[in-house]
Amino acid sequence: MRETNKNVDATVILDTAANLLERVGVAGFSMRGLAERLGVAVTSIYWHVGGRDKLFDSLIDRLIEEMSSLPAGGDTPVDRIAALARAQHKALIDRQHLLIIAHERDRTPSLFQPVQQHLAEQLAELGIAGVDAALALRSIEVHVISSALMQFSSIRSSGHNEEDASLWGDDWPDQALVDALRSPTDYNAVFEYGLGALLASLRGEAAGA
Repeated sequence: MRETNKNVDATVILDTAANLLERVGVAGFSMRGLAERLGVAVTSIYWHVGGRDKLFDSLIDRLIEEMSSLPAGGDTPVDRIAALARAQHKALIDRQHLLIIAHERDRTPSLFQPVQQHLAEQLAELGIAGVDAALALRSIEVHVISSALMQFSSIRSSGHNEEDASLWGDDWPDQALVDALRSPTDYNAVFEYGLGALLASLRGEAAGA
């Protein structure tokens, strides 16, 4: 007989569902599997949060709230932009399967809107507005999102993120480069390098303004 868990409520169900999704992915997720992990009947989940679609919608709602309150501390607008970009990058990697669900439900714009608004506020403090602000905002978001996508794609497909050094040939003048490209990509280092370049550009624009 299944052991019942009398302490289950909507919050516990959503927390457990989010963690299960990140462990098994969308394809491996089932309401029965969630019920077994919680120690309750499937009907108990339906009672608290509804069916699978309603549960997924609630998870996306919570992720949007999380994106609205990402930490963005710092003494300057550039520092706060950096903190926000790093926090968003981590959140996207931690909740990669929820991103898939959000995309399937056409809720990606709503998911990224809170971060974009925070970025726009910080850009305005730097004196960057209008077309220039839109370009800067999009550049930051493209870097953050694409970096996260590449990182968790490499996690799911290990071994496909390394260079084939033989394609460079033995006569390439910078063999130290070729040797370095044989190693697996450090995506965190790549993210930080690109973010640093974007931040330097923002500092330059602010100084020019």
